[in-house]
Parts: sequence; C-alpha cells; structure tokens
Amino acid sequence: MPVATPRVDAVVLAGTHQDKSRLINGTNKAFLPLGDSLSLHFVLEALRQSDRVDQVFVVGPSQDLQHHFPTDRHDYRLVEEKGRMLDNAFEAYRTAEASVRPNYHGSNSADRLYLFLTSDIPLTVPQAIADFVDRSVLLEQRRGERIDFFAGVADEVALAPFYPHPRRRGIFRPYMELKHQRLRLANIYLARPARIRNLEVLQQGFAARKLTQWRSVARLITTFLGIPAGLRGAGHVAWFQAAYVFDKAGLPRLSKLARNRLDRGIIEQTASRMLGCRFAALVTPYGGLSLDIDELSDYEIIRENLVPWREHQKALLPSFPEEAPSADRPARQAEHPPAPASQPGSSRPREPVN
Repeated sequence: MPVATPRVDAVVLAGTHQDKSRLINGTNKAFLPLGDSLSLHFVLEALRQSDRVDQVFVVGPSQDLQHHFPTDRHDYRLVEEKGRMLDNAFEAYRTAEASVRPNYHGSNSADRLYLFLTSDIPLTVPQAIADFVDRSVLLEQRRGERIDFFAGVADEVALAPFYPHPRRRGIFRPYMELKHQRLRLANIYLARPARIRNLEVLQQGFAARKLTQWRSVARLITTFLGIPAGLRGAGHVAWFQAAYVFDKAGLPRLSKLARNRLDRGIIEQTASRMLGCRFAALVTPYGGLSLDIDELSDYEIIRENLVPWREHQKALLPSFPEEAPSADRPARQAEHPPAPASQPGSSRPREPVN
C-alpha cells in the first residue's frame, strides 16, 4: 500500500465510570477477568505489538492500574483520571504533549495525531490498530486535505461474524441507519486534539453516542441547538432516532424514508462545522473494535468466545481500494443483517466504503 504512515502516540481510556450502574459486577471494565488476563491487557498488547504506535498513555485509577499493570512491566505512561471521559482523554493528551521529544511527529503540535481507544474492547488485535491508522492516512491523502478527527465505525459485514448462532451465543446491537449504510460506532479514534474547537459538543456526543438513552439524546439535541450548524445536527439525531424506532416497530418503509434523510457525507460536513474541525467517519473491517463491554451479558458472551473471536480478527485480510467509490454510485449495504458465519475464521471481507 503506497502510503507513508506515521507512528502515533496512543491513549487508552480506562477511567472508572462515574455512574456506578455502568460498572460490570461493580468493577471498572478495564479490570474484568478474561481468560488468564484482564480486559485492558488485550488492548495494551495490541498497541505494544503494533508498529504504528510509539508511546502509550493509560488514563484511569492510578492505584488500580499500578497494581494490575505495573508501568515498568507493561511499558506505558500512567495518567490519573479526572472525571468525565473527555476530561480524561484531554488530561492524557496534555501529558503526552508535555513528553514529546524534539522533532517528534513534526514541529507543529496542532498537527500531531493521537490514537484514542477504550479499555473494554478485548477483541482488539495489532492488525486492527495498524489498519485503522493506515486507512486514516490514506483517506486524508485521497481527499487532499487535513482531517482532524477520524471516528471509527463498523458495518454489517464486519459485525456479522459475532451475531448469535444456534451453536453459540453472540452479540447483535442496533445500527445507525444511514441512506446507503448501516453502521455502528467503534471505540477507536484518531485525532488532532488541538484542532477541535467545540469540546462540549464532543462531550455530549460521547455521552449519547449509542443513541439509546432518551435523556442523553434530548440533552444532545439541546446542546446542538446553541452552536453553528446545530439545527441541522439536531435534525440528524432526530432522523437517526426515527429510523431506529420505525425499524424496531416493523415499519421498514417508514424506516427507509427516515434513512434517506441521513447521507453520510452531509453528516460529516455538519459534524465538521459543529466541532470546528474537519471530521470523517472511517469504516473499519475489524468489527471487534465495536464490541465494547456495555453490559454483563456482553462480558459473559465475549468471555465465552474470546479465543475464536480474537483468532477471527487476526486472520482478516482486508484490502485497500485504489480510489474512493464514486459519489453517484455508493455501495449499498444489505437492508437486513446478513446471516452470521457458522464459525468465525479466516475471511477476506468486502472492502469498507470510506
């Protein structure tokens, strides 16, 4: 692949959720046992083994992190948590900036890219890290402009191998219903944090990113209405909700009408104006990046399938397109979830549409 890819510093978000009901068995999700390890271990190992990553910063409860993952043995910089997810992310970013070596990643700190992941995605593998960084840089080159915020998303093809199956339990979660695609947010981002101007929008977006809690959605819309392009952003959220509700109610025609109002390119333009930086949604073929541990059932199912699902992610052989899809001929996803594979295994996925 003809693309010069930089090594980036990575930030792992391992903070203890302020809402205790979001903990799993009363435990910070970073420290949930999985096999002979803990959830955070798999993320750290993927970063450590990736040749796209330089320094790693983990932000979370310092005593617990030192106890379970001594910094001298796991090769990362520890950052004490500050509170909300975005506060933690920027505390780690400031720590990373203060430790930048001379001439590292260029002289302009505003243009330095940082990789952000959560600690509860144990299906993360080194190949997924490298692929995401490579796709981000390639997309920037193809568009011929700097992109300040890449948000990872996964499509149906990437997530189908993890669906429930008669011979094993699986995970199926609602999608964001778009005009030509059905996507789910992944828990990976590549960003130039200094370029993001409207942090409150980002914070509210993180709080309501799954669009399943109505109170969070209402707060998100309220926040949007007070900023540039906020009315259009609130409209996108409303259509997202309408498409989801209609689909769940078994009204596919109404769901499709709502989806037709959700063009990904327009949504990216709106998000760019609202955040005050250039934003892009980046489709990853590694669906494991989207399978975070949200609930106890997620934890149990991932624990049951950890080994074969991780092997499935390692065996993927995604390719890179030579050019972007034509805007007037977008790739259309299946209207309904594809049938899950009987067993996750080696496969060559259909190229994600970026």
